Amino acid sequence: MLLLLILVISFVLQFFLPWWIVAPVSFGLAAWRGRTNSNAFWAGFAGIGGGWLLLSTFIHINTEGILSDKIIKLFSLPHPTLLLLITALVGGLVGGVSAWAGYCCRQLV
Repeated sequence: MLLLLILVISFVLQFFLPWWIVAPVSFGLAAWRGRTNSNAFWAGFAGIGGGWLLLSTFIHINTEGILSDKIIKLFSLPHPTLLLLITALVGGLVGGVSAWAGYCCRQLV
């Protein structure tokens, strides 16, 4: 349930607010619904990382890889798939750590 809440709410809010809105969303939802440390982290990681992977893949396909090709040349990456995976990893770490921090803050209170 926590995973779906993080995925849907952050996905919708990213269209209207800056990218970093995923951190407060993950923090707040994990503080509210998190069950354990690992549950909170992995729900945040999978929710944000999966959402970013889907969105970046959608953008890559719709632009026929034009934007991805420019970015992989900028960072000297061998393939666009690696760029999509790095994007998902970065988003997943932001979501996971902020969700874990939210759970830990609830435990303190």
